[in-house]
Amino acid sequence: MTGDSRTTGEIAASTAESPSSPTTPPVGPTPAPAARRRPGGRAVGLVLWVVGGLVLAMTLVRAVPYDGVTPLAQVVGVTPWVVPLALLVAATALVLRRRSLAILCAVALVAQVAWVAPFFVPGQGIEADAQGTLRVLTVNAYFGQADAAAVVQMVRDQEADVLAVVELTADFHDSLESAGLEAVMPHHVDAKVGTGSPGSGLWSKTALTDPDTTEWSTFAMPAATVDVDGTPVRVTAVHPVPPLPEITGVWHQEMADLARRAHDEPLPQVLLGDFNSTYDHASFRAVLGDRFHDATRTAGRGLNLSWPVGERVPTFLDLDHVVVDEGMRVDDLESLVVPGSDHRALAVTVQVAP
Repeated sequence: MTGDSRTTGEIAASTAESPSSPTTPPVGPTPAPAARRRPGGRAVGLVLWVVGGLVLAMTLVRAVPYDGVTPLAQVVGVTPWVVPLALLVAATALVLRRRSLAILCAVALVAQVAWVAPFFVPGQGIEADAQGTLRVLTVNAYFGQADAAAVVQMVRDQEADVLAVVELTADFHDSLESAGLEAVMPHHVDAKVGTGSPGSGLWSKTALTDPDTTEWSTFAMPAATVDVDGTPVRVTAVHPVPPLPEITGVWHQEMADLARRAHDEPLPQVLLGDFNSTYDHASFRAVLGDRFHDATRTAGRGLNLSWPVGERVPTFLDLDHVVVDEGMRVDDLESLVVPGSDHRALAVTVQVAP
């Protein structure tokens, strides 16, 4: 009996100490799982949304078909530069798991690419033996500070048929004549030639008929007709005021007046000069309407960044254009440096009657 009692006690003790014995669960709420943090943290996310907001705002500004107010007129011209920024933000947001921002910026990127891509799609061009061509050259004389001799040499090198000069001063006019421009282009018409930026002029190898120097704009925009292998073509030197904040309304009205005058003209036309607007400006596209084409876009050789030149900032805006009538072809587009000017010149060959 004694042995049995000891054995029973040992079994009972062993059972009490066994790890398989049930334990009382802890009292209290179950702790929630730790929140999953996205890469970069709040600071990076905030920066991404700020930059992404800029991309979205710039895309909206370009999409709005009106630019007659500040700041729309001043900022819409930088639209092409939003493309790399939109790509960067969309990719970064995707990597850092900011999916909403990535989707929004991806949509903006698609729109931006759709606006810019046509500048890089080559056009039909002009055949080598084509007839009815006109080589035009547009120069901004920068308040008459450009190198007149260099401009005349450019006319010769480019074998230009028509030259348009804006910001034409009396002194620069005389300098062009002294440099021999009349020997190359004996026919010309100009208006508001004096000091500063109001003056503009047209020079041509052949006769300029039916000149129009009506003072309908702040800066002169003279027009005349040239004969191109039997086809009369109306040529206009274009130079509206710039869309500075204090005169944005004037700029918008002058662009609207230019559009009206151009579309009312029955003759085939070439408009060239400093439009003080880019293709992204709704006012510039209103000038084009369903009749005219921007030679730079039609040529499909990239953006013609023409301003500013020689400044502390790089050239980043396409303000200088050659606009041609429906059916015309363009080729041999060249952007040229003019010593002393803050704009690049633009030379284009236009086939007026393909």
